[in-house]
Amino acid sequence: MKLLLVGNYPSDGQKSMQAYAQMLLSGLRAAGVEVELIAPRAVLLRANASEEGLAKWIGYIDKFVIFPFFLARAARRFDRTHVCDHSNGMYLFWLPRERSSITCHDVIAIQAARGLVDGWQTRFTGKVLQALNFHGMARARRIVCVSDLTRAHLLDLSEDFTQRAFVVRNALHSAFHPDAGWRDTLAKNGYAALGEHPYFLHVGSEHPRKNRVAVARIFAHLQRLPRFADAQLVFIGPPPNAAMREVIATGGFATRVHSIEDVSHDLLVALYSGAQAMIFPSLNEGFGWPVIEAQACGCPVFASGIDPLPEVGGAAALYFDPADSARAAELVAAANFERMTLAGLDNAARFSIEEMTRRLIATLGLHASRSTVIHEESIGTHA
Repeated sequence: MKLLLVGNYPSDGQKSMQAYAQMLLSGLRAAGVEVELIAPRAVLLRANASEEGLAKWIGYIDKFVIFPFFLARAARRFDRTHVCDHSNGMYLFWLPRERSSITCHDVIAIQAARGLVDGWQTRFTGKVLQALNFHGMARARRIVCVSDLTRAHLLDLSEDFTQRAFVVRNALHSAFHPDAGWRDTLAKNGYAALGEHPYFLHVGSEHPRKNRVAVARIFAHLQRLPRFADAQLVFIGPPPNAAMREVIATGGFATRVHSIEDVSHDLLVALYSGAQAMIFPSLNEGFGWPVIEAQACGCPVFASGIDPLPEVGGAAALYFDPADSARAAELVAAANFERMTLAGLDNAARFSIEEMTRRLIATLGLHASRSTVIHEESIGTHA
């Protein structure tokens, strides 16, 4: 049985979705499934161009007008096609229903387009895009949900998915492990000073649902304690926004806040490995990859007590109300970091690529054929 995976447009910069597609590709190949990956490429949009203004619309033409013709032609050579990201749900309009499936990572954007998410405004074009993706996803023979919460939210949108939606939890998509030489790695990347003091970490975008301002508020409480008087705060992502800067200025710890963008995998592993803990006060997640990434590197995790984070972090993480920064800081201050480190390593081990692949094969009804590897170029891959 031959399977075609459909990945994301590289110019969108969705690193987590690219990692997911590559994880499926390598996991399925290792299991003996004959599988290939195809993805849109920049035809009209200049490669690596920022998708803003007119460029955004040019990117839409690349993704949703030009690429589907290549996809439909390539899919004819495969027994099954699996779209790796629900945000490309409209591709299923070009694929045979009985042979197509899709992964749903979350339905947050679809909920927002329907006015179901507070503080998230969606323009008319965004509402049209989400409607197309939802109705395209509805054509799938099987829908793979990455968490129990994602499946529950999907069924809230339509009970028609009940018999077709299955949970296959994400695995750790890359090699995350404790890095004994994390200080050396920081130094090689120009961050030697971070290795001289304890630091707290946050990993995530500047989207409001990531709630980064709560990280600053929690740290404002922590840095008043003698134990953390010289602690630093590191954001893996964009620099602090206006709301965060106000909290930081009021707390008087601007010189101890660092933001690092576009980190390499080795640097990310080192940052996790050296951190006192990761603080993750997210308001809405489909899975929460940073939780198990941190745990796999021996970094204690303090996260919002909202689903699916307890589902992912298990008993190894500690959970708090993201609206109560003072109480969250108390939880951090009272924690046994060493015990959390050991428990986190055990919890992260649950999320193996082998286990995820086994469940995916069973869910999609695949079976291993010959283990021959066919390179993407053989199908005219647009990656």
